[in-house]
Amino acid sequence: MRAIAIAGLLILTTSLIKAQEADTTQLKFEENKHYVVLDKEPTAEPTVTEFFSLFCGHCMQFEGLIPSFKKALPGGTAFEKSHVSYLPHNNEAVQDGIVRAYVAMDRLGKLEELSKAFFIRIHLEQKDIASLDDIKAVFTENGVTDEQYEKVFNDPKVMAEATAMSELWQAQGIASVPTLVVNGKYRLNMTSIRSLSELNELVNFLLKKM
Repeated sequence: MRAIAIAGLLILTTSLIKAQEADTTQLKFEENKHYVVLDKEPTAEPTVTEFFSLFCGHCMQFEGLIPSFKKALPGGTAFEKSHVSYLPHNNEAVQDGIVRAYVAMDRLGKLEELSKAFFIRIHLEQKDIASLDDIKAVFTENGVTDEQYEKVFNDPKVMAEATAMSELWQAQGIASVPTLVVNGKYRLNMTSIRSLSELNELVNFLLKKM
C-alpha cells in the first residue's frame, strides 16, 4: 500500500510540476508582444512556416539554425518554407521571378543546392541578381541545362504555385523576413526573441494552442 501511495504522490507531483511549467510559459509569452493572432482558420495539422527570401541576409543566417530548430519541434510537425515576393525592391520582374525560381528548384530536386548557390551569389560574392537572365545563370552554372530550366520555369503548375506563394505572405501580413507563422494562425514577432532556445519554446507553446 505504501508503494502505491508513493507512486501516486510521484504522479501528482509530476503533474503539478508540468502544470506549473505550462503556467510559467503562458506568462512568459504575451499576445501582441511575442506573437500576433491572425484572423485565419488554423491548419489541419501542426505546421510551422518560415517566410523568407533568398535576397535576405538574415534569412541566410537563419538557414544555419534550421536543423537544430527542426529537431526541437514535436513529432508530426511539418516545417515549410514560403518565399516572399517584395524583394528586391523596385524590380518587379525579379520579385516574381525569384519565387518562380524557388518553386522550380524544388521541382528539379535541387532546392538545397540552388538555394545555397543563390545565397552565396547575393550575400557572399555580392553579385547582383537584377534580371531573369541573372536568375537563369545561377541554374545553368549549377548543372541545369537551358532546356531543363525553360521547361520547369515556364511550367503552368510552377507558375500557379509561385503565384499562390506570392499571395500567401500578403495574406499573413508578413512585413519582414525571416518570420515564422505557427499553424497558419500565430505570426511571431521575431524581434522579441533573444535566442534559439526561446524561439523553440515560443513555437512549441503556440503549437499547443491548436
